[in-house]
Amino acid sequence: MAKTATGSTPTKGTGAAKATKGKTKGNRPAVPPGYPPGTRVTKSGKIRKPTRKQRRINKMRSRPPTRFLITYDINGPKVRLGIGWALLIGASTLGQEFGVAALYAAVAAVGGWQVAKAWKTWGANPEEYTAGFIAGAIAMASAVGFGMVGVACLAAIPLALLSGFSSDGARRNYLGSVGLTLQSGLFLGVAAAAPALTFRIDLGGFVALIAFVCVYEMGDFLIGSGSSNHLEGPLAGMAGIAVFTFAMAVVHLPPFEGYEVALFGAAAAVLCPLGQLAGSAILPRADARAPALRRLDSLILLGPAWTFGLYQYLSTRGR
Repeated sequence: MAKTATGSTPTKGTGAAKATKGKTKGNRPAVPPGYPPGTRVTKSGKIRKPTRKQRRINKMRSRPPTRFLITYDINGPKVRLGIGWALLIGASTLGQEFGVAALYAAVAAVGGWQVAKAWKTWGANPEEYTAGFIAGAIAMASAVGFGMVGVACLAAIPLALLSGFSSDGARRNYLGSVGLTLQSGLFLGVAAAAPALTFRIDLGGFVALIAFVCVYEMGDFLIGSGSSNHLEGPLAGMAGIAVFTFAMAVVHLPPFEGYEVALFGAAAAVLCPLGQLAGSAILPRADARAPALRRLDSLILLGPAWTFGLYQYLSTRGR
């Protein structure tokens, strides 16, 4: 065996180090600089372009962040999660008002916690556990009735005032901490209370509300996540609501008579996208991570308006 100039024999480790030079873990060559994220290099050195899904992700991430217009998160099985959510809503109706309230209360509690945590990453000091409790308690109160929801909303104020003394950061900016705690939990709680309250009023009204929200969110996500602007997604969701409104009017879905359901459909088409903007206003910025809030944001304005409108609609008809 030949020796080196220093008289030593080259080891196998030295040859292995030379062989793996310029390669990443697993003997796969590194991606050359200048290629977009998601580019892969095979073991033979052939460059593979990013997949279609990765190109969509790159396109979304290239958009500048906005304060109100949402940025779609397309990582993960979003469509399957949406279908699973619809199935959970259907299963919750087996428990009547209590089942529906429990499902939405759980999501609202997580959402309130996530919103407060998002504010904390920006240097604010809301009490995240108090915010989550407020949201969940208001939503759970809907299983009892309208009066209990009002009591829960009023009780949230002294609870937030007391929680403002729980940490040094909250005490330094007491009013700001209390305000953000209420902001993180109160609006989500009221939105999450609407489905169970609507269920108490009329089952058909509950079905119409959930159908409109699910159709809007499906159209908004499927079209908006691949669009180059922020308008196509909401417009697609509004178009889906229009189609379902016509179908409900044709079959005369109770409790609506004739084409009166069109008024409720029009309200849903307007308030669902506005609710998304309201959800962004609750967060420090639109792309802050709070998936539980995004599950409920379409109900932030539509939920209370639908519940009140349905109650008045049925009251005028003696029901």
